Amino acid sequence: MPTGSKLVGAVVFFAIGWYAALQVIPTFPEGTSMTYFPITIALIGLVNGWMVIGSRAGLGFSAALANGLRTSLQIAFFGLLFFALREMFIQSARLRYDGFGEALTDAMNFFLEYFFQSLTVEIWGALFVGGIVGGLLCEWAARAWR
Repeated sequence: MPTGSKLVGAVVFFAIGWYAALQVIPTFPEGTSMTYFPITIALIGLVNGWMVIGSRAGLGFSAALANGLRTSLQIAFFGLLFFALREMFIQSARLRYDGFGEALTDAMNFFLEYFFQSLTVEIWGALFVGGIVGGLLCEWAARAWR
């Protein structure tokens, strides 16, 4: 059922995902295709904002902070996972792998490579501060629209 907190969570975490994705783009090597990267991460934020924090709003401000940080971490996790699997499928289409196990291992390597590449203050600062602010905004929305 749509609620005000779900709407606020979806919009706020869409914006947080978009901003965090814009902070990630300079860390990738020159020539990497980033056409749909910001919108993809933002849509992951939208879905997580609606389903995760929007449905858990109204439990108090400490829970709001925890749920906001959880939502931000889920945006990062699913974004890394999605683009690691995307790169694995691109390499698979070029017939680089001999079997499923090799492809899955390489996908995990891409995940770790992207994770270590994203360890900057700008990216994780945006996610953590955005998660805290987003959690508080969702809690406020849940209290305002009961």
